[in-house]
Amino acid sequence: MKFTKRLATTFMAAAVMTAAVPAYSSAIEVSTDLSFENTVAASASKNCRDVEEAAVYVRECLRERKPYFVFSLPVSFDYKKDFSEVMLKAVEETYNSDEGDYIIYDVNKVNCAGDCDGKYYYYKLTVNYFTNTEQEKYVSERVDEIIDSLDIEKLDDYGKISAIYEYIINNVEYDYSEEDVRKEKRSAYGALYNGQAVCQGFSLLFYRLAKEAGLHCRIISGMDNQGGHAWNIISIDGLYYLCDSTWDINSDEISDCKYFMKGTEDFDSWDMERKHIASGEDEDKFILPDYTSDEFLEEYPISEYAFDINNKKAGYVLGDVDADGAINSVDASKILEAYTNLSVLGISRMSAAQELAADVNEDDVIDASDASAVLAYYSFISTGGDDSLEDFIKKVN
Repeated sequence: MKFTKRLATTFMAAAVMTAAVPAYSSAIEVSTDLSFENTVAASASKNCRDVEEAAVYVRECLRERKPYFVFSLPVSFDYKKDFSEVMLKAVEETYNSDEGDYIIYDVNKVNCAGDCDGKYYYYKLTVNYFTNTEQEKYVSERVDEIIDSLDIEKLDDYGKISAIYEYIINNVEYDYSEEDVRKEKRSAYGALYNGQAVCQGFSLLFYRLAKEAGLHCRIISGMDNQGGHAWNIISIDGLYYLCDSTWDINSDEISDCKYFMKGTEDFDSWDMERKHIASGEDEDKFILPDYTSDEFLEEYPISEYAFDINNKKAGYVLGDVDADGAINSVDASKILEAYTNLSVLGISRMSAAQELAADVNEDDVIDASDASAVLAYYSFISTGGDDSLEDFIKKVN
């Protein structure tokens, strides 16, 4: 029995460029019209027991910018469906700054060929990246240097975001060169080494620096009114805000920026002729999220209006860690996650307001007792209780 399908996946197509408006485009195409026989050497394969193990292996190979690698799954799996699951899990968000979106938007093209020997499906992935191992080593070194130079650890979340954003708009210019001259223009490496990039490179550098600083950040791709484009969302005090460093490169200071920490209602208020339109559902883009879906927006709630530095903790509610208006088991899970991060990493990975919301018993420590209190309160209100969390804790203590 032969595995006779080929999945040819293009993560990113050629950039759309204009002199007036920096632009970007992306496409993911899946082709299954070619057959392969005896193309994959089983001896070179990483034999994986399940999708999760395969995803970890693929993620590591992509992080290391390996040009090709092979993994296998037992024939009891669905060769096509589970390949998609492996790829989705391999590029899902983690706390590491060089994974998640950083991998997705640095991969140019992936081709997959496969075989089956009756026991295993073998997948050989050939990958073309915008950068190589040495270039990514340079990025890691420069990111560490920049984070140190900005004294990130001494800043609150807003200070961190401002310092990173200001660094980018003052040190990176837009790269109008042809793609075949400098393909790294679409990477954080191009932004750092050449001091020039297109919006993809701007967004990747912002993402990398923000994640390295312990902030929650994503890259959003879509369109403006003249072509493809990419920008970022970043979290502070439980909500995400929109940032487009590419369109702010003519500003010198945060106070001059027009696309910094904006909301959905005012992101494009400065120039109504230029619109950010996030990409929606597309079956050919299975690696990229539907940025307009309820699922994505529930996980990444975006503020309607720009961040107000004079009211940084507005909306803080004790116990409501994810700021969704309800106190439930999800909040308890986030508290336990923060507790684990504090125990292992020494930082909670939460905003200042989230930390206040998570410290339910107000003992200045985020731990399992806070999660237990939230679960107890959730059980209480689920059975008809109507006390506030503060009053409930007073009663049980």
